[in-house]
Amino acid sequence: MEVKIDTKKIQILEEISGTKTTYFRLLKEDEQQDLIKIYEKEGDKITYFFYGGNSIKEIILIGYTKLPNILNLFGFGFEEKSMTNFFKYKFENQGYDKIQISDTLPRRKAKNTLYFKLDELEDLKSRIFQEQRACNDTKTILVKNFLIERYPNLSFDFQETNNNKELVLRNLNSKLIDKLTAEEVEKIGEFYVQAAKKYSRPDVVKRMTRGLQKNAQLLTLQEIINKYEKLLKDNPKESIWQEFFDEYITLFDNRYYKKLDYKNIATGITKYPDLVLVDIYGYVDFYELKKSSTPILQYDKSHKTFYWSKDFSMVIAQVADYLQKAKENSLSYSKSIKEQTEDENNDGFEINIINPRAIIVAGTTKELNTKTKRNHFKNLRESLKDIEFVLYDELLERLKNLLETVKLE
Repeated sequence: MEVKIDTKKIQILEEISGTKTTYFRLLKEDEQQDLIKIYEKEGDKITYFFYGGNSIKEIILIGYTKLPNILNLFGFGFEEKSMTNFFKYKFENQGYDKIQISDTLPRRKAKNTLYFKLDELEDLKSRIFQEQRACNDTKTILVKNFLIERYPNLSFDFQETNNNKELVLRNLNSKLIDKLTAEEVEKIGEFYVQAAKKYSRPDVVKRMTRGLQKNAQLLTLQEIINKYEKLLKDNPKESIWQEFFDEYITLFDNRYYKKLDYKNIATGITKYPDLVLVDIYGYVDFYELKKSSTPILQYDKSHKTFYWSKDFSMVIAQVADYLQKAKENSLSYSKSIKEQTEDENNDGFEINIINPRAIIVAGTTKELNTKTKRNHFKNLRESLKDIEFVLYDELLERLKNLLETVKLE
């Protein structure tokens, strides 16, 4: 047996027997010199012994060759004392005596075992830590509510933790704003609107609600810009750009209010643009997306001029075909959309396919690094009928300009 850790009051000893390694705790002040078994390790399985509890006796870790930080190295349970105390003293008569921790949950589950992923418990620990300045009762509630979410059959009642007004107000600061998502801001907004209703004057409620909507729009736009800038840096494949535009295009381009699922409309057309958008007047535009790294121009040495690259020429031909097919099938396409979008309560959606436009998003201004290139690109772009070219970083500037406009409103 070898001493692995030696402190003023405690020694941790290691015993190796075949494929199994066992760790013990020895209290130096203990006259009996009793060894307390902390945990056993064999392969990627660790059995951690949970002492003093009225229910849980073991914590079994599957898929780990070393003890995770969620558990105390000296054998005193979870590193977060509230979690340890809960399972020791507030978890009686629940029918469980084991906890299993693994990155993947098993298909077959024993009735006497609670199953958790390590990141779930780490998240619980983090949430408790955030509330550490609150009362111990709040920490207990967090553990209990966590268990109710995973095991509704447990005989505990769910309790709200946000009953401490001072704690909530203390956390309403700029650091919190940076961490909020648009969905979380929306949830806070719903609470804000409900709170505003306590005032009887309609003008007060209207002013508060307008301010909320503006702040929510600012945060949403900033979040979109952050995602856009990351995509520009990563230069992902076209399908990733399509997912981004599919989710956000109607938010940052206010010409459009509806996106059509073109492929689900039975028109007899087999080739589809990446996005089909309807503007506020019911007219249709087609979007075709290429990679932000797509080369824009090629140079003709003999004529000392620039012309469209092969990739750009191909996408021009592609969208020109979309436009032609849309014009040829405009009546059947409009009729199919109306028929397939109507239901018992609403008339079908009506669109107009009259001189539709195609917008190609590809490339960046980084390639247009000389005045000659910029001038030739401008001439080429303006020579196309019903086809608009937009570079990715031009769209980014539109987003940033929109953000500044909202700030000034």
